[in-house]
This record gives sequence, structure tokens and C-alpha cells, in this order.
Amino acid sequence: MKHATRLWASLWASSLLLLACSIPLALAAPMPPPAPGWITAGSAPADYDFGTDTTQAVQGTSSAYIKAKAATAGGFGTMMQTISADHYRGKRVQLSAMLKTQDARRAQMWMRVDGAPGGKPLAFDNMDERPLVGSADWTRCEIVLDVPAEAQAIAFGFFLSGTGKVWADSFALDVVTATQPATGAAITLPAEPVNPGFE
Repeated sequence: MKHATRLWASLWASSLLLLACSIPLALAAPMPPPAPGWITAGSAPADYDFGTDTTQAVQGTSSAYIKAKAATAGGFGTMMQTISADHYRGKRVQLSAMLKTQDARRAQMWMRVDGAPGGKPLAFDNMDERPLVGSADWTRCEIVLDVPAEAQAIAFGFFLSGTGKVWADSFALDVVTATQPATGAAITLPAEPVNPGFE
């Protein structure tokens, strides 16, 4: 049981790292920005439509959306932006936004803290254990991560995996106190192979 627990933890951390790293890799051929300040990316951005919707909003006059082009849409599409970590180093930050879904297979918000270019992410949470599924009215989503002193950038956004549609509005990034529980953790990988004998 101990080996199984360690193996699961390793696989979980590895899957987060793969998703975290897949987002910047998709930026090699960026699509036209759907809204000022935002870019599109993902493992299969061509399978999704990105834009703004003036008929759906929590604040202001519009929201952003990601919609699967077909029932066979695969991978995921994300709208995202990356900012400097200068104002957030050594602090705990909370990303919040309002999300709404329609027949969504999985809709999630995400945030990643990056160190030196080319290095592994320092912290990451993509709501993988608490996605929005199916159809839901506007729902407040939150992610809380620590920004280490060596952090260089913070990337964040929302994504749709599979079919359906998701809207997003009212993103905010705020510094919070240490009493606010973190929703994600620093990304660490095993120093050695885990359970090589499959026991």
C-alpha cells in the first residue's frame, strides 16, 4: 500500500507537470487574440472557438468564452496571460474568477508560478480535483498559491477540455495572508525512480 501511495503521488505530480508544460509549448503558433491582454493556447487550440460574448457578463458588458467546435473535440483549449512576478515574490496570492458552463466535459481555471526560463514550474493548480462539469450558472472559482522568492512569472487562465462551452468573467489576482489555505503546492518530482519492480 505504501508503494502504491508513493506511485500515485508521483503520477499525479507528473501529470500536473505535463499539463503545466504543455501550455507554453502550444504558443509556437498563436491564434489571433480574442481579447486585449489574452492569448489562446492549449494542447489542441484548433478544436476550439475563442471570443467574447456581450450577452453573458457578471460585471461590465461582456465575458470571454471557449467553445468546442465539434462533439469530437480533443485535448484542451485555454485563454491565458502571463505577468511578471515582481510584485508578488514571497507572497501568497489568490486567483479568482467567475465561470459558467454549458454541457462542458471539464472546465477549469488554472495558475502556474514559473522560475527561470526553461526550468520547471515552481507551483501549479488547475482545479483538476474540482472541475466544473456539465451545465452550471456563474460560479466563483479560486486558486491560492505561494510565489517563491525565485519566481519570475505568473501564468493563469481558464480552459475547456473536451466538448461543451465555458464563459469566464471578473478575473482578479490578490495578495492574501498566510492563513488563507493554499489550493496547490510546490511541484516536486521524485529524486529516484519509484517502484521499478511494479510491486
